[in-house]
Amino acid sequence: MSKKSGGSKLKVVLAIVICIVLAIVVPTGIYCAVKHESPVSVVSGIFVSNEDRIIGKWQNEARTSAYEFKDNGTYESYFSTFSYTGDYTVKGDELTLSNPSSDSTVTYKIKVSKKELTMIAIKEGGLETDKSEESSSTYQKVERIQTKSISQILEDVTSASSENE
Repeated sequence: MSKKSGGSKLKVVLAIVICIVLAIVVPTGIYCAVKHESPVSVVSGIFVSNEDRIIGKWQNEARTSAYEFKDNGTYESYFSTFSYTGDYTVKGDELTLSNPSSDSTVTYKIKVSKKELTMIAIKEGGLETDKSEESSSTYQKVERIQTKSISQILEDVTSASSENE
């Protein structure tokens, strides 16, 4: 009789383990399918913080702006050939940039993967941004920042506007 109850306990434990694994795997699989993300990056994202992931060089596709986040809590922001420096902090999914020369701060809601950084401004100077004007900026991780000059940006704008006419 004791052998039979031992087999029953094993079956119950095995059933519980299978239920727990399914409860983790199925939602993760659905999330990955909907968001088009690799399960490996999703699972590793649990163990790597945004603070660690954000370190590096990030540039937008148009090459008009870029950021470099350093591991000492400082950053450089680039717009064309102009650059600004300051300090940054990351808490969860919020990135706060402080610029001591202009005495301003901007807080962004961020999403960071190995290759992409998405930022949405949520506070400027301590005040919440207008939700109707909210827009996201996406940056790709790069080895070297290569922003366009002002003349190249203006040339792109004028050629785009002449194509629309």
